[in-house]
Amino acid sequence: MPEQNPLIKILEVLLALMLLGALFFAGWRIYRALPVGSGGTQIVFDDARANSELTIIIRDANTISPAKVELYPIDFSTVQRGFSRNTHPGKTMEDFLAQRLKDLVPVQPQMDRNGRAVAKLSEGNWWMRATSASSSGESLEWRMPVLISQRAHTIELSIDNAYERSKKF
Repeated sequence: MPEQNPLIKILEVLLALMLLGALFFAGWRIYRALPVGSGGTQIVFDDARANSELTIIIRDANTISPAKVELYPIDFSTVQRGFSRNTHPGKTMEDFLAQRLKDLVPVQPQMDRNGRAVAKLSEGNWWMRATSASSSGESLEWRMPVLISQRAHTIELSIDNAYERSKKF
Protein backbone atom coordinates (compact mmCIF):
# COMPACT_ATOMS: atom_id res chain seq x y z
CA MET A 1 0.00 0.00 0.00
CA PRO A 2 1.50 3.33 -1.03
CA GLU A 3 2.11 5.90 1.69
CA GLN A 4 -0.03 9.10 1.54
CA ASN A 5 1.38 12.54 1.21
CA PRO A 6 1.40 14.34 4.63
CA LEU A 7 -0.30 17.39 3.09
CA ILE A 8 -3.24 15.25 1.98
CA LYS A 9 -3.50 13.79 5.49
CA ILE A 10 -3.55 17.32 7.03
CA LEU A 11 -6.18 18.41 4.47
CA GLU A 12 -8.36 15.40 5.35
CA VAL A 13 -8.17 16.23 9.07
CA LEU A 14 -9.01 19.90 8.42
CA LEU A 15 -11.99 18.96 6.25
CA ALA A 16 -13.23 16.50 8.89
CA LEU A 17 -13.00 19.23 11.58
CA MET A 18 -14.84 21.69 9.33
CA LEU A 19 -17.58 19.10 8.73
CA LEU A 20 -17.98 18.52 12.48
CA GLY A 21 -18.10 22.28 13.09
CA ALA A 22 -20.75 22.74 10.38
CA LEU A 23 -22.87 19.93 11.85
CA PHE A 24 -22.60 21.44 15.34
CA PHE A 25 -23.53 24.92 14.05
CA ALA A 26 -26.53 23.56 12.10
CA GLY A 27 -27.77 21.67 15.17
CA TRP A 28 -27.36 24.77 17.33
CA ARG A 29 -29.39 26.88 14.87
CA ILE A 30 -32.18 24.28 14.83
CA TYR A 31 -32.18 24.12 18.64
CA ARG A 32 -32.48 27.92 18.89
CA ALA A 33 -35.48 27.87 16.51
CA LEU A 34 -37.44 25.30 18.54
CA PRO A 35 -40.75 26.52 20.01
CA VAL A 36 -40.79 27.73 23.58
CA GLY A 37 -42.12 25.37 26.22
CA SER A 38 -40.66 22.07 25.12
CA GLY A 39 -37.45 22.25 27.14
CA GLY A 40 -38.82 23.25 30.53
CA THR A 41 -36.67 26.36 30.79
CA GLN A 42 -38.29 29.61 31.76
CA ILE A 43 -38.02 32.49 29.34
CA VAL A 44 -37.44 35.78 31.12
CA PHE A 45 -37.85 39.19 29.52
CA ASP A 46 -34.55 41.06 29.16
CA ASP A 47 -34.90 44.63 30.48
CA ALA A 48 -31.62 45.66 28.87
CA ARG A 49 -33.13 45.50 25.37
CA ALA A 50 -36.34 47.34 26.33
CA ASN A 51 -36.14 50.52 24.27
CA SER A 52 -39.81 51.01 23.33
CA GLU A 53 -42.66 52.27 25.45
CA LEU A 54 -46.17 50.81 25.24
CA THR A 55 -48.92 52.90 26.82
CA ILE A 56 -52.17 51.11 27.60
CA ILE A 57 -55.20 53.31 28.24
CA ILE A 58 -58.65 52.29 29.39
CA ARG A 59 -60.96 54.57 27.43
CA ASP A 60 -63.92 54.32 29.85
CA ALA A 61 -61.86 54.53 33.06
CA ASN A 62 -64.87 55.77 35.06
CA THR A 63 -66.92 52.64 34.23
CA ILE A 64 -64.09 50.05 34.11
CA SER A 65 -61.99 49.18 37.14
CA PRO A 66 -58.19 49.18 36.72
CA ALA A 67 -57.14 46.23 34.62
CA LYS A 68 -54.57 43.53 35.19
CA VAL A 69 -52.31 43.56 32.12
CA GLU A 70 -49.86 40.85 31.07
CA LEU A 71 -47.53 41.13 28.07
CA TYR A 72 -45.78 38.00 26.78
CA PRO A 73 -42.81 38.00 24.35
CA ILE A 74 -44.37 35.59 21.85
CA ASP A 75 -45.45 35.73 18.20
CA PHE A 76 -49.13 34.79 18.21
CA SER A 77 -49.33 34.14 14.46
CA THR A 78 -46.51 31.58 14.77
CA VAL A 79 -48.38 29.86 17.60
CA GLN A 80 -51.54 29.78 15.46
CA ARG A 81 -49.64 28.28 12.52
CA GLY A 82 -48.08 25.68 14.83
CA PHE A 83 -51.51 24.73 16.15
CA SER A 84 -53.10 24.42 12.71
CA ARG A 85 -50.09 22.58 11.22
CA ASN A 86 -50.17 19.74 13.75
CA THR A 87 -53.24 17.83 14.82
CA HIS A 88 -54.04 18.10 18.52
CA PRO A 89 -56.91 15.75 19.37
CA GLY A 90 -58.97 17.07 22.25
CA LYS A 91 -56.89 20.26 22.56
CA THR A 92 -58.26 23.69 21.71
CA MET A 93 -56.25 26.67 20.53
CA GLU A 94 -56.78 28.15 24.01
CA ASP A 95 -55.10 25.11 25.61
CA PHE A 96 -52.26 25.18 23.08
CA LEU A 97 -51.65 28.90 23.72
CA ALA A 98 -51.77 28.42 27.50
CA GLN A 99 -49.14 25.68 27.19
CA ARG A 100 -46.87 28.02 25.21
CA LEU A 101 -47.34 30.88 27.70
CA LYS A 102 -46.77 28.86 30.88
CA ASP A 103 -42.95 29.02 30.66
CA LEU A 104 -42.89 32.72 29.81
CA VAL A 105 -42.63 35.38 32.50
CA PRO A 106 -45.00 38.23 31.55
CA VAL A 107 -44.31 41.93 31.80
CA GLN A 108 -47.03 43.27 34.12
CA PRO A 109 -47.36 47.06 34.01
CA GLN A 110 -49.41 48.55 36.85
CA MET A 111 -52.56 50.45 35.90
CA ASP A 112 -52.99 53.78 37.69
CA ARG A 113 -56.30 55.27 38.87
CA ASN A 114 -56.73 57.13 35.59
CA GLY A 115 -56.71 53.84 33.67
CA ARG A 116 -53.21 54.23 32.25
CA ALA A 117 -50.25 51.83 32.31
CA VAL A 118 -46.82 52.09 30.70
CA ALA A 119 -44.54 49.16 29.87
CA LYS A 120 -40.96 49.22 28.59
CA LEU A 121 -40.60 46.50 25.93
CA SER A 122 -38.05 45.35 23.38
CA GLU A 123 -38.89 45.37 19.70
CA GLY A 124 -40.68 42.33 18.35
CA ASN A 125 -43.91 40.39 18.63
CA TRP A 126 -45.81 40.38 21.91
CA TRP A 127 -49.12 38.96 23.13
CA MET A 128 -51.26 41.09 25.45
CA ARG A 129 -53.89 39.79 27.84
CA ALA A 130 -55.80 42.17 30.09
CA THR A 131 -58.69 41.53 32.47
CA SER A 132 -60.94 43.94 34.29
CA ALA A 133 -64.47 44.47 35.55
CA SER A 134 -66.99 47.13 34.63
CA SER A 135 -69.16 49.01 37.11
CA SER A 136 -72.16 46.99 35.85
CA GLY A 137 -70.56 43.77 37.14
CA GLU A 138 -69.33 42.49 33.78
CA SER A 139 -65.94 40.82 33.55
CA LEU A 140 -63.95 42.01 30.56
CA GLU A 141 -60.98 40.41 28.85
CA TRP A 142 -58.78 41.70 26.06
CA ARG A 143 -56.42 39.52 24.04
CA MET A 144 -54.38 40.79 21.16
CA PRO A 145 -51.08 40.43 19.38
CA VAL A 146 -48.88 43.52 19.62
CA LEU A 147 -46.02 44.34 17.25
CA ILE A 148 -43.48 46.66 18.85
CA SER A 149 -41.47 48.36 16.11
CA GLN A 150 -41.22 51.99 17.17
CA ARG A 151 -40.23 53.90 20.30
CA ALA A 152 -43.80 54.66 21.41
CA HIS A 153 -47.07 52.77 21.00
CA THR A 154 -50.52 53.30 22.50
CA ILE A 155 -53.33 50.77 22.89
CA GLU A 156 -56.81 51.80 24.00
CA LEU A 157 -58.97 49.26 25.80
CA SER A 158 -62.71 49.75 25.97
CA ILE A 159 -65.89 47.75 26.35
CA ASP A 160 -66.28 47.88 22.56
CA ASN A 161 -62.97 46.18 21.72
CA ALA A 162 -63.01 43.58 24.52
CA TYR A 163 -62.30 40.00 23.46
CA GLU A 164 -64.80 38.61 25.92
CA ARG A 165 -67.54 40.07 28.12
CA SER A 166 -69.21 37.94 30.77
CA LYS A 167 -71.45 38.48 33.73
CA LYS A 168 -72.03 36.23 36.71
CA PHE A 169 -75.54 35.90 38.04
